[in-house]
Amino acid sequence: MLSRLQDFLSRHRRKFIVTGVLVGGAIYGARYAQRKLVEYQERQAREFFERTRRMHHFESTERTCNQVILGMGEEMCQAVLHECSTDELLEQLRQNPSNKLELWEQMKIVSFTRLATFVYASSMLVIALRVQLNLLGGYIYRDIMTEQRQITDELKQQYLSLIRHFITDDGIRDLARFIRTQVVEVLKNMPLTRQLTLADTEQIFWSLQMAINGDTRHDPNSKMTKYLLPDLSRLQQRTNCSPLLQQMYNETLDMLESEDCVGVCVHNVSRGFVLSCDAIAESMGETLQHLAPGELQQQQTGTSSPSSQSNNNNLLNVNTVLLALAKLIPIISGLTSHGYDSAARPHNLPTQLLSFYVVSEKSKMLGANVYETFSSG
Repeated sequence: MLSRLQDFLSRHRRKFIVTGVLVGGAIYGARYAQRKLVEYQERQAREFFERTRRMHHFESTERTCNQVILGMGEEMCQAVLHECSTDELLEQLRQNPSNKLELWEQMKIVSFTRLATFVYASSMLVIALRVQLNLLGGYIYRDIMTEQRQITDELKQQYLSLIRHFITDDGIRDLARFIRTQVVEVLKNMPLTRQLTLADTEQIFWSLQMAINGDTRHDPNSKMTKYLLPDLSRLQQRTNCSPLLQQMYNETLDMLESEDCVGVCVHNVSRGFVLSCDAIAESMGETLQHLAPGELQQQQTGTSSPSSQSNNNNLLNVNTVLLALAKLIPIISGLTSHGYDSAARPHNLPTQLLSFYVVSEKSKMLGANVYETFSSG
């Protein structure tokens, strides 16, 4: 019996060896695959939790960013109103002086300058704070993940205070004065008696935008850092400029000078002037509502008959109204006579501009890209 068993094992030894190898290999392969599957699931879970954690941190950063933008937007609007004030001119005009024509010419320049400054300054502030807050948020997230503490409260304060240069130092002043020079060039040959349609007003803003953007040395789109941030030498004099702060400053400069930021600013400014023209049209429509029918017909261009005019609503009539530049100036001045006020209804133009730029998809995408770049290390 034992010999027969030995013979059987001897005859089939190779089969037993191959079978053992196959069975053992299968068991080992199954265990290896199971281990790799567990590792994959754990890695997927870690990545999911990390994405969720990063998303929550980004959303928190965005909420903070929006609050900071609107809070500093109030200060920015007050700085623009201070730099482009019409109070003294209006007070002189109320006294019916002999140089009334000269004062109205000054009102023309200041009114257009203030509106254009609001359009550009609001866009620049939103972009700068989107970049700063998301860059800082990326650094903070990396600190959380690596359990380090590179970003101290003092560093945060120093970094975020960079934007104060724009609001309280020379930024708004330099921007408004540059825009004023372009407004003078565009409007210097346009008399106060010039009759303008809404399309003519849009053309003025387009010409002004082209003049501002066309100055390669002072263009607020491509050279926004010239207005937004202090020089590094001034920064080093004013603060204890650590290597990390200097690094973040240089990274902020690079971001603000990138094609993405310039493109967003150009888009925002174009949309801002469209919003301005819409606000002017609305104000003109409100003015038309208080005119008698005979006066309304006198204001119309010769593009439609009186019978068809009477059937149009005021919104449509606005497009065919002729309005002297002298009558347009109070409308433009009135639209920008107050700063940001979220409680006012309807919102004034500065409030509309800031609110629009804050929710702009291009601005949001810019912030998300900056956060993604700096939170990933």
